[in-house]
Amino acid sequence: MVPYKIPKEDFVYQIVRDVVRKRGIIETQEELCERVDKRLKKYNRNFVISPKRVRRIAIKVPNIKIKVKTRKSPKIKNIKRCPACKGRLKKIYGVNLIDKEVHVGYACSKCNFSSDLKSLVPMKYVFIWDK
Repeated sequence: MVPYKIPKEDFVYQIVRDVVRKRGIIETQEELCERVDKRLKKYNRNFVISPKRVRRIAIKVPNIKIKVKTRKSPKIKNIKRCPACKGRLKKIYGVNLIDKEVHVGYACSKCNFSSDLKSLVPMKYVFIWDK
C-alpha cells in the first residue's frame, strides 16, 4: 500500500489561488481539483486531496468568486446549512401583492450561494478570478 500525505491548508490555499489566477475561470470543481492535484504532485507525489476540500479552501480565497448552478430538489425541505460551504443560510423574504412577507429562498453570506425554494441541490461550481 502506497503511503499518502495530506497537504496543509495554507499550502493548498496558495496553490488554489495561483491556479485560478492563472486560468481566470475554471468550469468545474473536478477540473480545479485535477489542476491543484497536479501542482501538489510536483512537491510531493504522495499528496492527495479531494474535490470537496479544494472547493472549501477556494471559498476562503477572497479573489475567487464562485458561481453555484443548482437543480430542482424533489422535495422542499427547510435547510439550515449552505450546500456549498456548510455556512449558515439566511432566509430571503419578498413582499406579495397584499403586503405580506413571503419566504422566497435562501442565501449564504459566507460564499454568496443563493437559491429559490426548489433549487437547493448544487450541480456545478464555477470558479472565477475576480481582480
